[in-house]
Amino acid sequence: MTNSLRSQFAKKVGYPVLVRPSYVLSGAAMNVAWSDEQLKACLEEAGEVSGDHPVVISDFIQGATEIELDGVCKDGKYIAAAIHEHIENAGVHSGDATLVLPPQSISNYTIHRVREAGRKIVERLEVTGPVNIQFIAKGTDVMCIETNLRASRR
Repeated sequence: MTNSLRSQFAKKVGYPVLVRPSYVLSGAAMNVAWSDEQLKACLEEAGEVSGDHPVVISDFIQGATEIELDGVCKDGKYIAAAIHEHIENAGVHSGDATLVLPPQSISNYTIHRVREAGRKIVERLEVTGPVNIQFIAKGTDVMCIETNLRASRR
């Protein structure tokens, strides 16, 4: 995607947007852009870190909570699972998150939504083995942002 297309995407979803190299661990060159000028600078920095790989640009949801569900599955069914709450707001950390288990400030409704979404994802992917699913929650909205067929990065 060219920088022009990225700028069009940012204008379509609205600023702020999250910019990061797609194949970089620990959040190197992960930034939030609040304007066209900042987006250009973020794209240049991300390109320097990961010039051979794409840069990901996504809508940045302000004030959201990041939640993770780690589990072990067999044939698309959970054997065991745990839900962790991130201490920092979503998008604040750069790969080294601080988590608490059990969640301290997430509503029972949100926990139920995370469990149900995780169950559907695991079932649809027919997961066998470890899985880590990351969610963002804001208000009553719960959105999956990433599913990894492995254990948590911690």
